[in-house]
Amino acid sequence: MRTNKWIAAIVLLLGMTSCGTYYRMVSQVNSDGSMHREVYAYGDSSFLAGDRTHNPFLFQITSGWELDKLDSVVKFNCWGDEEKLNVKAGRTYPMVGSEPFSTLDGKEYMHPLVVPVEKLRKSFRWFYTYYEYTATYSELSDKGPVPLEKYLTKEEQWIWFRGDTEALSGLNGIEQNNMLDDIEAKFWKWYNRSQYELSYEVILHFVTQKGDTAFVRQLVDLKEPIYGKYFSGKDADDDGAPEGVCGYLDEFSQTKYFSDLYKSNGKSMDELFEKKGQIAELFGYAVQFELSMPGRVISTNAALQKDGSLIWKVDAFRLLEGDYTLAVKSRTVNYWAFGVTLLLILFIGGCCWKIYNR
Repeated sequence: MRTNKWIAAIVLLLGMTSCGTYYRMVSQVNSDGSMHREVYAYGDSSFLAGDRTHNPFLFQITSGWELDKLDSVVKFNCWGDEEKLNVKAGRTYPMVGSEPFSTLDGKEYMHPLVVPVEKLRKSFRWFYTYYEYTATYSELSDKGPVPLEKYLTKEEQWIWFRGDTEALSGLNGIEQNNMLDDIEAKFWKWYNRSQYELSYEVILHFVTQKGDTAFVRQLVDLKEPIYGKYFSGKDADDDGAPEGVCGYLDEFSQTKYFSDLYKSNGKSMDELFEKKGQIAELFGYAVQFELSMPGRVISTNAALQKDGSLIWKVDAFRLLEGDYTLAVKSRTVNYWAFGVTLLLILFIGGCCWKIYNR
């Protein structure tokens, strides 16, 4: 039975986020609009020896990137989890957003997590120059066969996948726990239904392929009764893979047809199940996005600020709710403008004084 399932992988990772692979991305926006970026990862011995097919990064290492092996393995603390890093890819962009990342061949579905849309707006205001930077990671287009909105409101999705201190403001620990328990229960209902729907799609595909129209109609008729009896209200330990659903179908309809179908096509059914759920791979990765801006930061939605850097955590969970935008605004002081203004004031004042004394 296949173990790396689409929804199951999400559930596993919800409880085991520390077991994922982390990357560190450090970017410096310069006052001229250019940007220097370094991405750190952990490469195996083959990659360190020059084999690019063992690329540890989530993006293609094109001609613009310079690779450097670190002198030693560095242990990096990423949101409480320790990650080993030993290789760095760096480059300088003439303009922010001028050359976006490229996804790995065959991994185009990873685009939302790998390729942010970056923009920099520079505004001159005489005494100050303002810089507004945004990096937008796109919402996941594939969230499984069941829309999240059927079980979780937009506010609940925001709380569950991104965290919302305002929504929990004023609640004591017991009240917060009750609210989160309620959201978690709705999440598991979405999970159970998604597992079931995905398996049902696979089974229906193979029954249709065999041309057994009578069993196709039976599948349509039994869909809700089977779910209600065997899946509704069950917890996350229930396995909703095609093999199990076939067994439930046989038990409910007093037949061996569906179990025999799986015995004959089990490998192909599991492969199709895996293909439908390949997006689950994204939930095993996270990026610590660090950014430095010109001048002083005056507003940002960054989770942390440390040693002059703004820090966000970017992962696929945050992309379930919608587009995830990292935003910051900073300003630099135009000291020359203050000097020119002072000279003008002195000059005008002097002229007025001369006129006054005539």
